[in-house]
Amino acid sequence: MGGRVRRCAREQRLVIDFLQTLHGSLDLRTVIDTAFPMLLDLVPAEHGALCVSRKGEPGNYDWSMVDFPIDWFSAYEEMAGHDFVRQAVLRQPNTVLRDSEMITRKELTANMMYRRSLDVHMPLEHVMSVMLDVRQSWHAGVTLYRGRRHPFSDDERALLQQLVPSLASAVQNCKLFSDASRAGPMLDAILQQKGIEAVMVGAGCAEVARTRGADALLSRWFAPIELNRAGLPAAVLEQLSAAMRQRAQAPKVPTTFTRLAPPGIELQITLVPLPDGAAPATWAIVLQENPLVPAAWQEVLTPRQSEIASRIVLGWDNRLIADELGCTLATVKKHVLHIYDRLGVSSRSGLCRAAQQEPAPHAAAGARPERPRRPLD
Repeated sequence: MGGRVRRCAREQRLVIDFLQTLHGSLDLRTVIDTAFPMLLDLVPAEHGALCVSRKGEPGNYDWSMVDFPIDWFSAYEEMAGHDFVRQAVLRQPNTVLRDSEMITRKELTANMMYRRSLDVHMPLEHVMSVMLDVRQSWHAGVTLYRGRRHPFSDDERALLQQLVPSLASAVQNCKLFSDASRAGPMLDAILQQKGIEAVMVGAGCAEVARTRGADALLSRWFAPIELNRAGLPAAVLEQLSAAMRQRAQAPKVPTTFTRLAPPGIELQITLVPLPDGAAPATWAIVLQENPLVPAAWQEVLTPRQSEIASRIVLGWDNRLIADELGCTLATVKKHVLHIYDRLGVSSRSGLCRAAQQEPAPHAAAGARPERPRRPLD
């Protein structure tokens, strides 16, 4: 903006305190109750309101008001077509507008909302408002009202405009947290199973939250070069982006794929669209490590034998197993004989049939790391 107005020490302190309060909680009601009085001190006004559009209902809003009669917006549906403030700010998102830029004085005094304010003994002579466009399926608006004939000044407009990015960020953070909290019961049910971690992401694949053990699990399965700056695997995010694009046309069902690593286990990755109580683009990336051999086998086989058995089930030949595990061909053959003996089978095909009969997950053939495939022994 052209010339920035110099502010006194008290105003500077108020601005700092206001910004700290905005981000001091993830509960929107708490933020409104504590931050709005400070905003009304910075920009003197008798009343203030924050409205957030409801998911899938852009014409309907949830209101948080400061010093308003309790029934002020009870008839809003009837007044919506006469809401000159909403009509004006929707055309210029993230831009602070005053009533003189929305409507003439003559039109204002003839407007249904103005007449309604007189009926409830709360005259609204001047308005200043901004729509906070956070590029979500919803938006929010902040509006200040004066009941006396004292227009909002250029300086007051400039101050509110300066605060717009912080207001938008605070509302977005609170809304995302609220959406994540509503999705909590579903995540709790998913994560009650042992060994499961999850990362919750929102619009644009931006991370919202992750479980405590997700960092360690991702570092075990993905090299640093495979992770983006937020520590999420680029390949998984590509899959998630595709699932998000298809969600409008396809049923809301999870998408599952796997990744195999040398220790003889697979990483099962499931992309779960969260329920309608959450933001439309909120998904959970659910991560679970699964053994590639039945659990009962692990009780009779050594860890190395389990690794080799898992690869036999996948169709690997002895040479490929030796190369992957860093041991000699003779060592692998020796382990294979011990595996047959301990499991009571006599061949590779018998081992595969035994694995299919056990109640344990198995990776599909070809899910191993990409390497030249040798003919089976």
